[in-house]
Amino acid sequence: MNINNGLVMLADAWPGVNRIRAVQRALAGRPDPVYLEIGVSRGQAFQRIAADVKIAVDPAFKLSERTRQLSDAKGRETHYFETTSDAFFENETAFLERHPIDVALIDGLHTYEQVVRDVEYTLRYLRDDGVIFLHDCNPPFALAGRRAESWDEFVAQQSGPLVIGIWNGDVWKAIVQLRSTRPDLLVGVLKCDQGVGFVRKGSPESTLPYSVEQVEALTYADLKADRERLLNLKPTRYLNEFLAAGAGSPPR
Repeated sequence: MNINNGLVMLADAWPGVNRIRAVQRALAGRPDPVYLEIGVSRGQAFQRIAADVKIAVDPAFKLSERTRQLSDAKGRETHYFETTSDAFFENETAFLERHPIDVALIDGLHTYEQVVRDVEYTLRYLRDDGVIFLHDCNPPFALAGRRAESWDEFVAQQSGPLVIGIWNGDVWKAIVQLRSTRPDLLVGVLKCDQGVGFVRKGSPESTLPYSVEQVEALTYADLKADRERLLNLKPTRYLNEFLAAGAGSPPR
């Protein structure tokens, strides 16, 4: 997808890569993998992803009976937690200790503070060679990157009819904050599917110098002016390199 005003190109030489394919590629070859998805909603991703154990978290599932059947068919165990991610991590410690996470997809509330919390919570239960993916990390234009506390609030902010059906929020700031405050993580964004963020334990290629207060003050104009550096933006072919690097982690 190309934005005609030249703001950003969302795809590169691998147009078929998206968050779902990235997750499935990361799960491939792992023994009895555990998959966590935060922000399942209607199950667009969850129903298509196969893993031994699948964990769905959402405060208000919108899953049809058919979608739930398809989701369940792609896992030996499927667990549904209809709650906020904060409550899930606070209340399900014992469950998570029994199910260390191989791959997670975070696609819940599109505010960067919540995304940072979701990443940091997930890291507590992520295997040493585990991978976290984040959706909506590269908003193509200012309206898509507008901050709101929910989709309904985002729609209400627009004057007149809904102009676009894309809302990324300020999730991109989570990438900036993690790259600035977590020197123990490799963090970046793939140029596809509205920006697929990636996180794993390990040494970063580069870091950023921003304080938490400076991250809060960043605007979409800052992102537009310095997108490549702020996001550690990578072509989709980098996914293979990223996953191969983690394959050398100690045996589980």
